[in-house]
Amino acid sequence: MHKNVITAAFVVAAAVSAMPVHATNFFEGFDGTGGAGSAWETANWANGDIFGCTFAYSEVWRTGQGTLQLNVNSSNSSNMRCAEIRTWQSFTYGKFVTRMQPGTIQGGDSSFFLYTGNAGTSNHFEIDIEFINAGRTLHTNVWTAGKQNYQQFAVATGWRTIGFEWRPTFVRWFNVDDAGVEHEFRRVNTSITAPMRLMLNHWVGNNSAGAKNFVGTYTGGGGGALYDWVKVSD
Repeated sequence: MHKNVITAAFVVAAAVSAMPVHATNFFEGFDGTGGAGSAWETANWANGDIFGCTFAYSEVWRTGQGTLQLNVNSSNSSNMRCAEIRTWQSFTYGKFVTRMQPGTIQGGDSSFFLYTGNAGTSNHFEIDIEFINAGRTLHTNVWTAGKQNYQQFAVATGWRTIGFEWRPTFVRWFNVDDAGVEHEFRRVNTSITAPMRLMLNHWVGNNSAGAKNFVGTYTGGGGGALYDWVKVSD
C-alpha cells in the first residue's frame, strides 16, 4: 500500500552545492572531542513540518570515546533542539556503511542517508536508512525523481553495523556481522546518477498527522544517537 511518507531527509530546499566525485575511501572515526569536524556541515536551522525540533550546533559533539553524539535536547519544550550533519563532499556510487546506536525516543528518528534536490520534486533523489518507533523499526527508502520505494523491518535496539550500496542500476541494503560479512536484506533496481551528500540526523516529530504517520507520536524526552564511524568506498 502506498503511503505519502516524509523522510528524515526533508531538508531545506536551498542546499549548499558540493563538488561531485565518485566514492573513494572516505572514512570518519569521530575521535577526540569538539564538533563533527571539518568534513561535515552542521545544520543550525529549523526544518519545518514534520520536525518538532530545530537543528542546532549545540546538539552535535564528539564524546571523547571515539563516537559522535547527535542529541535531542528536550530541556525546553517550547524550543526543542536536535542534530543534523552532512558531508561537504558529494558522492556518486559506492558503498556507504556506518556503525551506529540509534536513539530510542518514541516519536524520534535516527538516520544515515544520501540526499540531493527539493523534497518530492523531480530533482529529489535519496537513499535512506532510518530508525523509528523508538529504534525498533528500520525504514529503508529510495527516492528517484521524487518518487519513493520504501520497506520497513522490525529490528532490535542497540549497536549495529549497517549500510547500502549504490550502483548505476540498483541500490541494496545490508547488515555487517562481527566477522565483517555482509548480509543483504533488500535490493531495488533503480537508476540514479545525481551526486548526493551523505547525511546523519537525529530528531523528533511534531505530532502533526504527517509526523505521526511516519515516526509515530512523540511522548516527550530527549537523548542521543551515537555513531562510531562512517565509511564510504568504491
